[in-house]
Amino acid sequence: MVKSHKKAGNLNQQIDNRGNSDKLHFWQDKYAEALNQHRNTLSKIDNYFNIYEGSGDIRNKDGAVTGKTDSVRKVVFELIESQTDLVVPMPKVTSLSGNENRAMTIEHYIMNEIDRLDFDKIADMQARTTPIAGASFFHVEWDNSVNTRNTVGKLKVSDLDPRCVIPQPGIVAINDMDYIFLRLEETKLDIKNRYDIEIPKLRDISQSDPDMDETNNDDLVTHIYCYYKDNHNNICLFSWVDDIVINDLENYFARKEYRCSKCNEPKIADQDKCPKCGSKKFELKDVTNEKITLHQNKIDPLTGQTLAEDIEIEVPYYTPKTFPIVKRVNVSKRNSFIGSSDVDAIKDQQNDLNISMDKIKQKLLKGGSIVTIPEDCDFKATDEELKIVKLKDPSQKALFDAVAIQPNISTDLGFLELNYNVARQTIGITNSYQGREDSTATSGKAKQISAENAAGRFESKKTMKNDAYADLYKVMFQFMLAYADEPRSIYYQDEYGQMQYKMFDKRMFIDRDDAGEYFYDDEFVFDTDESSTLANNRQLMWAETRNNFISGAYGDAADANTLVMYWQMMDTLHYPGAKQALKFASDRLKRQQEAQERNLQMQQAQQDMQIQSATENSRAKLIKSQSDAAKTQAEINNSNRSVASKY
Repeated sequence: MVKSHKKAGNLNQQIDNRGNSDKLHFWQDKYAEALNQHRNTLSKIDNYFNIYEGSGDIRNKDGAVTGKTDSVRKVVFELIESQTDLVVPMPKVTSLSGNENRAMTIEHYIMNEIDRLDFDKIADMQARTTPIAGASFFHVEWDNSVNTRNTVGKLKVSDLDPRCVIPQPGIVAINDMDYIFLRLEETKLDIKNRYDIEIPKLRDISQSDPDMDETNNDDLVTHIYCYYKDNHNNICLFSWVDDIVINDLENYFARKEYRCSKCNEPKIADQDKCPKCGSKKFELKDVTNEKITLHQNKIDPLTGQTLAEDIEIEVPYYTPKTFPIVKRVNVSKRNSFIGSSDVDAIKDQQNDLNISMDKIKQKLLKGGSIVTIPEDCDFKATDEELKIVKLKDPSQKALFDAVAIQPNISTDLGFLELNYNVARQTIGITNSYQGREDSTATSGKAKQISAENAAGRFESKKTMKNDAYADLYKVMFQFMLAYADEPRSIYYQDEYGQMQYKMFDKRMFIDRDDAGEYFYDDEFVFDTDESSTLANNRQLMWAETRNNFISGAYGDAADANTLVMYWQMMDTLHYPGAKQALKFASDRLKRQQEAQERNLQMQQAQQDMQIQSATENSRAKLIKSQSDAAKTQAEINNSNRSVASKY
């Protein structure tokens, strides 16, 4: 059985019954149309990146380049870099059926994948790409080449250059599209290894995609991917390089296996003949159901004991119904596939800054000193400290003079500062937000308010980022439900900071409907944890934890138990040296507890001795008292007998 994600289908009956060559021409035409419609956006994005990198272009009001300066104050670069947000939002999953265990399992597994897939690098790239281009993209795949002894395949999530994504014309939301294109630079060797297809040595990249950069490296080719929906809303894939078809795979996400074309018997690995009819012709066909062994408990009606039982069921393979491309928008822009770019918002100010910087440079270069000398004087300007001038007449000496020309650039500098402030205000960046002294804020509270106001302007960006990651986590889960046949280990920290382990097993998501049919539960709401920003900023968490400790929020700071609690939390937050400090504090607490126990034992022994001594004293007093009473009674009896004898 093929668990690959390389599959394909029909587009509203337009490509039904087409041959491979006809399909290629059909999609090449669709791609050319989409590329032509998207060309203006691609040109703008290229320009945004050039401005960010400090191209120094000087443009007129129509946007045409009229000059260039090498004296560039890279304000766009500065303002983009000042707002980079590298935090990866953590998943928050809610089960619509109320199964919290399933929801927590999904959360923990996604967090494990975030660590494994090195999302920090993706976040770092998108932190710049998104505000520059207006959007960035994730690409989700299932990689069957990454195997272990116990598992087959793993998730693969990559960052896409926004210029590599070509949308269906006129459609803004990806999942509303009938098709979408990716154009990726790949090596011929990679294509050979993945698809067993040889790409000819000679090719004309301009014919396959005139917008891709020319390269002298013949090892690189432009691979065009087309994801599209068939009439059943299944995701399909068709791809090509130049005029060579690489993928023509209907129902992209469906499971496939090779079956005999004659009797439909499954092909046995490493055998070229059908085991049933002997035919050598096989076809790759969809497999709809899988057999699953479930472990369940049942109650013995006779004994009442709980007995373990394995049952074998059939359940339809889970199939995602979404494109494997997730868009992250910078700021929403109505009727636009790409969101609003920060560079687009302040490009005019950068252009004015380029003009001013070039003007200032020219003024400074034209300034300096003018030397006046007699017309017939033999004088040459050199770098020598001692200059020799031959005079014909001593009176000529008075004719030597130097006039300093100092250009006035104060107005130009004022204009520079004005444009810089306008650019900052346009995208909502204050001095407080940049960590600079804020002359408009007269107090610490005022500065805090200023920073909060700036942050409020970035609320839209944060919302778009969180929404994108939520969509990404949903697609990741759907891929796991579809292809993770074997249980996968999960590690996480509990509320006490202790490492815990469990398994992600897709069988735990199997439910049964009212008709008795089995299915995979995918009814979950995906969101991001609003506290993740703070939780992922370790320095802030360290400071917050330290402040709570000092303020007594965890108890008396002088108490050893409080100190151990503090270092446990700091260890959970991966504070350097926290493990050693925790061990030291725990050992000291243990010694204190042992000393206290010894003192209690000594006190108890002393109390026991005191009780014993008091008991013995009481007994002696009682015996003496009884003895004295007996003596007294005897004396009374003797006295009575003496009196009686007299009478």
